Amino acid sequence: WLSGLEAVASKIGIRTVYDLSATPFFLKGSGYSEGTLFPWVVSDFGLVDAIEAGLVKIPRVPVEDDTLQEGGAPTYRNLWGLIRDDLPKKGRKTDAIEGPPQLPAPLQGALHSLYANYQKAFDRWDSAGADGSTPPVFIVVCNNTNVSKLVYDYVSGYEKTNRDGSTTIVPGALGLFSNEHAGGWTHRPVTILVDSEQLDRGDALSPEFKRAASAEIEQFKREYRERFPGADVESLTDEDVLREVMNTVGKPGRLGSNVRCVVSVSMLTEGWDATTVTHILGVRAFGTQLLCEQVVGRGHRRRSFALDDDGRFSPEYADVYGVPFSFIPASGATQEPPPRQPITHVRSLP
Repeated sequence: WLSGLEAVASKIGIRTVYDLSATPFFLKGSGYSEGTLFPWVVSDFGLVDAIEAGLVKIPRVPVEDDTLQEGGAPTYRNLWGLIRDDLPKKGRKTDAIEGPPQLPAPLQGALHSLYANYQKAFDRWDSAGADGSTPPVFIVVCNNTNVSKLVYDYVSGYEKTNRDGSTTIVPGALGLFSNEHAGGWTHRPVTILVDSEQLDRGDALSPEFKRAASAEIEQFKREYRERFPGADVESLTDEDVLREVMNTVGKPGRLGSNVRCVVSVSMLTEGWDATTVTHILGVRAFGTQLLCEQVVGRGHRRRSFALDDDGRFSPEYADVYGVPFSFIPASGATQEPPPRQPITHVRSLP
């Protein structure tokens, strides 16, 4: 974008540039103190201000994390130090993750604990009835593709090879995220795996999914044709469609509308704007608070901007494990949120 501005300036000139940045400060290794604001910043409305003003969801460690470490910090807040030595490393052969998925006990505990909290959010959404909205979303951010595949198989199910050479579909350990149905794979998966290896595979989407989602795929092709006139939409690959599934999570009537869980590696750090993310699990190292902020930021976007009786926004929450973001309060949830109000989506039509 900078070279683009320079090109415009060289031809017709630019009088003023207003830069709206999520990170208006020097990063580590820049030669300046990390976190120091750029000297040309005229207004800084930081994330903590936005959280306190109710403009975004409030990140928190849910009350289910009642296993405290020495010093009173919740165990699942700093999860990585407990599991990193027991996870498959990057670059290992695939046989390191073959067979039934075996997760370290603390990771398995964190998944089930946060999932129990998700179930409550899902039940609240489900009890509200069919109002055209999409289900809450649980995301898992992993450190490499071996770990992401391990977590994906554990929560969504995997294919087991029997002694006679036949295969059996084993349901996922977390019922609402299981892609198994009646002994086979469901046509519309509720859990998706999005990492570099999955995007590079030629069989990322099953024929059953393509048939079940034919209307949404055709809509994607129409929009793609409008964005890129003259493009050959028939040359779109499964990987293109999978990216569209990821990019439309939480959007009614689109390819990702029924997705409840996303397992990813370095695909959701920035620019992904699903408003329905309510739960985040970090299965990786977090070297800087900026990275913590980026990952937790996937759950910051509010779902509703309707005002309550006092003319204020009702609080919305994002429950987080495994991301040691310094702002997240460790006290957990103390009360159930109020029932969700109907949302009117205002958008342009073709």
